[in-house]
Amino acid sequence: MASITDPSTYEPITENLDEVHKKTGFRTYDVFTNWLNFTVTALSRNDDDYLDLVHDLTDRLHDDDDLIRDVLETYGTALGALVNTMEETTVPGYPHTAELLGGIYEHYGANSDAFGQHFTPQNVAIAKAQMLFSAPEGIRDATQKDPITISDPACGSGRFPFHAVQQLRHISPNTPTVVVARDIDKTCAHMAVINFALHAIPAYVVHGNSLTYETWHVWRINHPTRILTDSTANGVITELDPDNVPIKTDFEEADGSAQDDTNNDSDLSEGNVEDAVTIDDPDTIENVTLDAFSE
Repeated sequence: MASITDPSTYEPITENLDEVHKKTGFRTYDVFTNWLNFTVTALSRNDDDYLDLVHDLTDRLHDDDDLIRDVLETYGTALGALVNTMEETTVPGYPHTAELLGGIYEHYGANSDAFGQHFTPQNVAIAKAQMLFSAPEGIRDATQKDPITISDPACGSGRFPFHAVQQLRHISPNTPTVVVARDIDKTCAHMAVINFALHAIPAYVVHGNSLTYETWHVWRINHPTRILTDSTANGVITELDPDNVPIKTDFEEADGSAQDDTNNDSDLSEGNVEDAVTIDDPDTIENVTLDAFSE
């Protein structure tokens, strides 16, 4: 098993993205975000959006069919490498898999103080997850109609809720759980979407502003049985209408809680968000059940 502390851990993925950078001349950040866009769209089985991305890529590569084909194949290889590396990579002293996409994002220097992006170190996220869910007797009774919800208002790559769900599954594997994760950066939201999708974590991921509740995109990560049992079904990811989701996406719906957030000790703009992560938060969640995830 590879260790997350080994710098070579990311190479099976980054060597493919670096190859696209060299062949196209695109900035590495642009290659990374383009790869995320294609991955989310592919997992959504959204042919129209996928073809739109191909059209944009075709324009940028001046109709070079061979290069376009090469880039798309390399993106697919990078996704396969991500899945394999996720399965093979651990954190020392921790029995579950590591979160990799945030590390790749940081590898490319994409996180920035200028944008207030401070990713929680993997070992800190794990420690906090273990403190949050330390023993089975501390877990409330939850059902499909009333799952435990884990809310993160500035999720980044989804690292903390990712490890929180891993820990909860470890100590109470049959407890229904739904993640509600938000981030103002679409690239971060896409990383969270992919992380949850590849680990079968039911979730709503919101691309929006947690301070004002302005919302631009919402994705639902569905139960994996939805795509395994019906080849005609939609993908593991579904993009939803922000006005028709069971989470609060409007400032007034949240009873002004966003304003309260701006005055408390947890300053989202500085990335100090660990204490802002909440369980069963009524200020951001209305009537979340697991029923919608297997429609």
